[in-house]
Amino acid sequence: PGKTYRFRISNVGTALSFNFRIQNHKLVLVETEGSYTNQITLDSLDVHVGQSYSVLVTMNQVESDYYIVASPKLINASANSSSLVGVGVLHYSNSIAKLSSPLPSGPDPFDLDFSIDQAKSIRWNLTTGAARPNPQGTFNVNNVTISQTFILESSTSQIRGDPRYSINNVSYRVPDTPLKLADHFDNGSGVYQLDWFPTNSANDEAAYGVSVVTGNHKGRHKGWLELVLTNDLGSIDSWHLDGYGFFVVGYGFGDWTAASRFSYNLFDPVVRSTVQVYPKGWTAVYAFLDNPGMWNLRSQKLRNWYMGQELYLRVYDPDPNPAKEFSPPANLLLCGILHNKHQIHCH
Repeated sequence: PGKTYRFRISNVGTALSFNFRIQNHKLVLVETEGSYTNQITLDSLDVHVGQSYSVLVTMNQVESDYYIVASPKLINASANSSSLVGVGVLHYSNSIAKLSSPLPSGPDPFDLDFSIDQAKSIRWNLTTGAARPNPQGTFNVNNVTISQTFILESSTSQIRGDPRYSINNVSYRVPDTPLKLADHFDNGSGVYQLDWFPTNSANDEAAYGVSVVTGNHKGRHKGWLELVLTNDLGSIDSWHLDGYGFFVVGYGFGDWTAASRFSYNLFDPVVRSTVQVYPKGWTAVYAFLDNPGMWNLRSQKLRNWYMGQELYLRVYDPDPNPAKEFSPPANLLLCGILHNKHQIHCH
């Protein structure tokens, strides 16, 4: 009793967002995915697939036992199955009471306005002393130069009679040859065609493809990418970009337009690695492309990812400095169309 504890909350599931709460206790949000946040006090916290948060909880209640609950979003769990609700117990050291009350209720699981308003309130803490990813040495992204904008819509489609998930009506086809191998030896020849994927509009017809797009490296192009992620599905989606944290600058419902930029938070957007996109809504993020490589951009929901909702971002830097990207080792295993190649030509 009387002490304050840090709780680390992670959604390691593959399908559902959940709301987290502790009976009769407040949650003070302090961190998400490596970024310190403004300390806001919450009754409960929505955590989406692939996301993590830290909250402080003070043991300031009557010495007893209290429920810890994680209940799914967009599902009436009580009407379906109690197995969808995660339940734990917070036990005060001197407690002799037994739990008898019903589980504490949370927000309406179908109230997306609650969820998006909470998401907008999560901002970067500008006063905490900590390393920050902003390469310009400031705490906002108000004056950065955007060199690329990708508008990416998640949806479902039928391709050759099979149900698939897609980005801009293109469902990813996994090639037999790993992309980095193909990129190193033959600039992707025979495995993928760079930049055929439509980054600002949907294909007229649903298609399979090995989707690889150019991400402008920070050197010549300033390297700031605006990603507008839209969701044509009926569930909350989660997106993740390997190799980077991104600045979450905006959320909204309905169609994204250029005018939506006026609603962006460019002063203290939080930096994180995974961001939610609400049904029939959009999320905008900025990424600074300072990390050369072939990086996967995907839905963190396993079903979506497995069935094609992904693409690759090729960020190329001609500088051979191994501090940026190591050359492949001489004993690299080869496969696919390169399985008969015997010698590595490092550069």
